[in-house]
Parts: sequence; structure tokens; C-alpha cells
Amino acid sequence: MSQIILGTGKYAEIPYYMERFYVNLYSVEELCYLLVDNAELLDREVMQREIVQWLDEQCGLNQLANTLYSLLNQNGSTVAFVGTILEYVNLYPADVVSQTEQIIRDNEGLNPYERGKVKADYLLQNTKYLAALNQYHSLLAQIPDTDNLLRGKILHNMGVSCAKMFMFGRAAEKFRQAYETDGNEESLELYLASMRMHCEDKDYIAYIAEHPEYHDISLRVERQMERAYGQFEGTDENRMLFTLQVFKEEGSSTVGSDVQYYQEIERLTAGLKEAYREYVS
Repeated sequence: MSQIILGTGKYAEIPYYMERFYVNLYSVEELCYLLVDNAELLDREVMQREIVQWLDEQCGLNQLANTLYSLLNQNGSTVAFVGTILEYVNLYPADVVSQTEQIIRDNEGLNPYERGKVKADYLLQNTKYLAALNQYHSLLAQIPDTDNLLRGKILHNMGVSCAKMFMFGRAAEKFRQAYETDGNEESLELYLASMRMHCEDKDYIAYIAEHPEYHDISLRVERQMERAYGQFEGTDENRMLFTLQVFKEEGSSTVGSDVQYYQEIERLTAGLKEAYREYVS
């Protein structure tokens, strides 16, 4: 027997666009999913009259809307606002609601710079690499020079953002700055890994020779590179490259067979371009 999920209110004809999360919401259940899954990002920005109006007019939840309007008029807390929605809809068990509320309370103690980093981290985790990089850059200009720990973390994540977009030269520079700021050895390791990807082999070897203090970590990087290459051998991408190589070799001796090689190349590069557009959007 199929399980029936009862909804609260009605399905909205006009969605509510939650700008911070880049998503259209069509029901209060979808709103609840969003609140629980992103509790660490919630602050007073979620307490918008527009979303209450949407719940009232589009979802038919007049009673819930009236309660939320009262909270807004009384300058209620983010915890109370989110908790009211979750408890009214009753989609999650009480322990999940309590945990969500506690996460929001804990994050209320973050300073504005830490909150900004949480928002930028969300963009990074959701493959919005260019948007995350811009957010980190803006945030870095605001943070006091004395806060080396936070500045180091932001510089590190800027390096991650650049590396995700295959900008290994810029990634190396950010990882180097991060290491010089907070001394985190992970940043140093990723600095060398980015240099390894960015430089010609001879240039990278010469650089390591000039910096004997990096010798042990460079060996660690090489071992990780070897493991990565080994893992790549069994992937679909590697099998595709092998197939393309076969097409190319056949094209050198068989009339017309090189057409398939170039068709496959075009298809592969089109897919990579589309994936890259999604990364930097």
C-alpha cells in the first residue's frame, strides 16, 4: 500500500523565490525542508513580510500568517519565526525542530564576519565557485588585519574556489597567503599541489629544490597525486579518453574513421564547457 503524505495548505500558483538559496518555493513543506537543511545559514533576513504574505495568499495559511505577522510586529527572534513555521506544519519530529532551533541560537553568537563566511561557504559547497570567490574577496576587505585565524580560513577557501575553476596559479597564491596568515599546514600542502598542477615539471622540481623546507610535504603531495592517477584509471572519463585514442589511431589508417574521433571530441568538450558554465554561474 502506498504511503500518503498529507500537505498543509495548498500548492502555490506563484512561487516564492528565496534569493539566498537560488530556489523557487511552491509549498510550505518545501519551505520547511529549506529551513531545516540550511539552519546554519538562517538569520533575521529570513523574516520577510513578503514570505508571510506568500504563505497567506498563495498557500492559504491564514492562521500561520497571522501568527508570523505578530512576531514581526513584536520584533520576535529568528528562532521563534522558524520554530513557529516548523511546529505549525508538523513535518518533522520534535527533536529535529529542537535541533534546528538550537543551531540558529548558536549562530546568533557569530559576529558579522563569521556570518559572511558561512554564507560564502554555502556558495562554495553548492558549486557556485565564482560567486563564493567574490563573496570571500568582499569579506576579506572588511575583516580586521588582526584576525589572522578568520582571514586564513577565508584565503584558504578562496584557493579552493580558484582550484575548482582550474585556476591553479591563482589558487596557489591564495593557499600561500593562507599559510603565511595562520600557519595551517593543509594550506601549505594545497599550495604545493596547486603549484604542481600549474607549473611545468622542470619548473616545479626546481622550485622544490630551492625550498628544502617543503621537501617532506612535497613527497606527501606526490603520493596523493599517484593515488589520484590510480583512481582515475578506472573512471568513465579515462575509458572515454582511451576510446578517443583508438578512434584517432584508426583515423590515421582508415579513410573517414577520423570523423568519429572529432565528433567524440566535440561532444566531450561541449559537456565540459557546460559543466564549467555551471561552476562559474
